[in-house]
Amino acid sequence: MQKKNEFKIIRVPVPSPTLYPHTNTNCYLIGNEHEAILVDAGYNQPETRIVLEKTISDHNLAVPKSIILTHAHPDHAPGVLQLQDWSPTVYCHPAEKETTLAAISPWNNLSFLNDGDTFKVGDGEIQIIHAPGHTSGHLNLYIPTEQILLAGDNIVAEGTSWIGPPDGDMIDYLNTLNRLMGLKIKKIGPGHGGWVLKPYQHIEFVLNRRLEREKQIKELLHEHEQLTSISLTKLIYDRYIHPSIFEVARRTTEAHLIKLIKEGSVSLQGTLYSIQG
Repeated sequence: MQKKNEFKIIRVPVPSPTLYPHTNTNCYLIGNEHEAILVDAGYNQPETRIVLEKTISDHNLAVPKSIILTHAHPDHAPGVLQLQDWSPTVYCHPAEKETTLAAISPWNNLSFLNDGDTFKVGDGEIQIIHAPGHTSGHLNLYIPTEQILLAGDNIVAEGTSWIGPPDGDMIDYLNTLNRLMGLKIKKIGPGHGGWVLKPYQHIEFVLNRRLEREKQIKELLHEHEQLTSISLTKLIYDRYIHPSIFEVARRTTEAHLIKLIKEGSVSLQGTLYSIQG
């Protein structure tokens, strides 16, 4: 018999034309037969609704009346349009307002969640974390009773997430990862891929990957004196990535370069980056 204050947390992989190697975007259903919420709504296609409603039925959950969007990217937000007859309240961070409205148009009714807010589902409580980096208004959700973190695209199960212009920020991202390391976490629900069951090891892996890439960029600029972001990206990833993700790899390289410019170790003249001093 389910205790009154318990609720289910169900990862729902929804088919999505997202970036290689992933073919699904994770939505999460949280709740019980009396009340439930949905975290992220996937891509705007009929399969989104079909998969979500089947999962709701299979797990005896209430139809969600609240949808919390971690961010506005097209594989996470526009699926709201498939769920309009649920009459849900849609939430995002205030910094994500304009991009979310653009993603879910003609839907135009939003509510907002800020860092430190709490969200009730039945007798359960979810803590809202403003976790910028992948986007400026990115939200993470933390369920302290279960020690579960729903990380959106700040964490993906395989490899690392891309960070970059126009809305991503590498300094914010590293700060977010360090903050998440301070939580008590048993497992992470990523934006793509299966549950992450070694959360601290995985976050540390992502942190180290970003710091190693920064070091590599500095070494290449020392070696070649001046490089464009495209040339840098080709040198870093040559033959190691699928061609379809070269553009987001370039944006991630640019995010590192912007960070290094802010810190004073790299300069930019026209389209050419070089080591400062």
